[in-house]
Amino acid sequence: MDEYKFSIHKCDSRAELEASEEGRMVILYGLGENILKRVGKIELGRALRIFIQDKNNRVVGGVSANAFGGWVYIELLWIKESLRNMGYGTKLMEMLEQEAMQMGCKHAHLDTYSFEARPFYERLGYELFGTLENYPEGHCKYFLKKTLVQ
Repeated sequence: MDEYKFSIHKCDSRAELEASEEGRMVILYGLGENILKRVGKIELGRALRIFIQDKNNRVVGGVSANAFGGWVYIELLWIKESLRNMGYGTKLMEMLEQEAMQMGCKHAHLDTYSFEARPFYERLGYELFGTLENYPEGHCKYFLKKTLVQ
């Protein structure tokens, strides 16, 4: 262990986050190689992002996901507060699911918090499969999944 050193990166700013990105990519590539050795030829992941833009092309909402192994993981969904409850979230999710199916995904999964959008996702057909209590303290993190259908 003496021939290697450790570097800690607490990313409190965008510059610090960007500075650590190269190391993150090395980790991601290494994990991908490990997966390929054990699972065989499989698509390791493709990013899928859909944005809502205003007339000045500023992003006012969107969804970010990654497709892997026949599943799409919806990692982020956000819409500017003044645009919520107007159908934009549902439209984003419908578009994302359609694109994911075209990429070969048969399932979707995501996580959300007790103070966020669990009922919204359940209305879209997502089912709860796990709960992490007190994350953060006094709240829960919910894990949901859905089988995608053409």
